[in-house]
Formats: sequence, C-alpha cells, structure tokens
Amino acid sequence: MRGLLVLVAVALALWCGYWFVGSSLIEREAEAAFQRLSAKGMRAGKTALYVKGFPNRFDLTVEGLDLADPARKIGWQAPRLQIFAMTWKPWHIIAAFPGTQEFALPDQRLTLTGTNEMASLRALPSTDLPLAEARLVGNALHLTSDAGWTVGAASLALALRADPARAGGYEFGLEATSLAPDPALTAALAAMRLPDLPPPDLPVLIDRLRADLALTLTAGLDRHLGETRPQLSGLRINDLQLVWGPLRVTASGEVSADAQGLAAGRIEAQITGWDRLPAILVASGAVRAEIAPTVAGMLKAGAAGGEILKLPLVLRDGQMSLGPLPLGPAPRLVLAPPG
Repeated sequence: MRGLLVLVAVALALWCGYWFVGSSLIEREAEAAFQRLSAKGMRAGKTALYVKGFPNRFDLTVEGLDLADPARKIGWQAPRLQIFAMTWKPWHIIAAFPGTQEFALPDQRLTLTGTNEMASLRALPSTDLPLAEARLVGNALHLTSDAGWTVGAASLALALRADPARAGGYEFGLEATSLAPDPALTAALAAMRLPDLPPPDLPVLIDRLRADLALTLTAGLDRHLGETRPQLSGLRINDLQLVWGPLRVTASGEVSADAQGLAAGRIEAQITGWDRLPAILVASGAVRAEIAPTVAGMLKAGAAGGEILKLPLVLRDGQMSLGPLPLGPAPRLVLAPPG
C-alpha cells in the first residue's frame, strides 16, 4: 500500500512539474512573440498575458489585444483572446474570441460582433506542426464598416482540412445561414422596377450559402509558413449552392493559376430564377439600369425560355466572363509566376 502511495505521489509531482514547466514556456514564448512583432516595427500591445488551467489544460489569456502593421495600415483589436490546449495534446488548440472585435483596413474600419465565436486548430504531432484541420464558427454575426455598409449571418461555419493525397492540397468547406446583405442593397432591390421583369420578391435574408472546395497551395501550412508564404494556386469547386428565396444558384468547376499567376479555368453555373439577376446587378452597381433589359434579353435567350439558366464562368487570358457578359480582369491567384 505504501508503495502505491509513493508511486501516486511521484506521478503527481511529475505531472505538476510538467504543467508548471509547460505553462511557463507558453507564457514566455507568447511574451517573446509580442516582442518580436514590436522589433519588426509593428504595434503589439496588450494589457495582460497569463496562463491558467492547472492541472489538465494550458489556458493562455491575452487581454487588451492591439495588433497593427502601420506600413500596411491593417490591424486587429480585441478586449480578450483565450487559447486553450489540453495538457496531453498541446498540438490541438481552441481559441475563444470576444463578442466584439475591430479590424483596421487601409480604407476603412470594421467592427465584428457575434456570439459563440470559436476556432479550433489541430496540427499533426510533428516538429514542423503541419496543419491537419482548422475550424471557425460563430452565431448572430454582424460586420459593420465605417464606410457605411453592414452584413450579417445567423450562423457561419468554416473548415479547412489537409488532403494527404495531394501536395499542398486542402479541403475547404463553408456553411452560412440567414445571411443579411447590406440594407442599402436590399432597399435598392425592393424599390427596383425593371420592364418585362418580375417585381422584387427576394426576401431580406439569403437562406443559405454552402461551398465544398478542393484547394491547392504553393506550400503546406505549417510552422514555416512565415518563410514559405503559401499562396492559392488552384481550386476545384465540388459543390457551391446559394439559396435566396426564388433564386437558386449551383456551380462546379476548376480554376488554376496560369503562367502569369492569374486565375484560368471554367466554372459551370446553373441558376433557377435567373430573371432576378438583372435587378441584383443594377442594385449592386454592376450594370446601369438602362442596360438591364439588354442583359435580361441575353439571359432569357440563354435559358431558352425556361426557368433554369446554365452559364459558364470562363477565366482566360487575364479576363473573365459569365456566359456572354464580360466581367473584367481575372483575379490573381499567386503573386509571381509559378516556378
């Protein structure tokens, strides 16, 4: 019996030592990270930093977080950030975000509010810490800009999972419900009257948006990403769905970077309720109201008089077009030509 008690006491002492050494290391490294950012000319402020969670967790809390890159005019402020990890698997961390966060961009400032904003990051137990899976969820989200626009969603879930069968391959998923477009857009749609097109009947909320994508990056996501700087070099849309009242859009296809690093490929879209598109294009400022009848005529011809329109989104030679409609320059995927 005494031997068992001694064994338990030794195990407890070792576990306590492990926790205190680990928590000290985490706190020291977190402090050093702020110092490194400051040394690089960034603003890296905080009011407090500490680790709790004994004996089963490492709970890192940073209060009064204020990060900014003055050169790029971007930043992030939050009253508190909490990062949790179980002591027996420190390569799997969970982050809890506050109900209000602020983001600075070169031309505007954004405020994000919501509930249950959580993120999960799981790496493989390796010295390079390659990403295995990342998740981000939130409810009752509202993003407001001081430039005068706002969007929201009842729920949002994002997931990124490594695909071991492909070098630099990842699977990306998105699910959003009750999306709230900018009120200025919905007000413009409600007031829209276009000849030979149905009256506005799109609801205030977009029912849902769902995406299932296969991504290819120029390098894997691991602890070296600061040096390798992974960029998107290609994507395959396995499934994309948007439901907005009578308007339903599905799409699939593949896009990759061309020799100049620009997106090139073809995506097939199928649109039910296509006759709502002209009003959306006018309300969003994509086309002028006087051009809407011409656009509607082209869409009607493409649908052959039916309710379902099939349109290819073609990206080629640095340009992109949706069916017969030119959309302008193709987006850049990689900052420099591949290779």
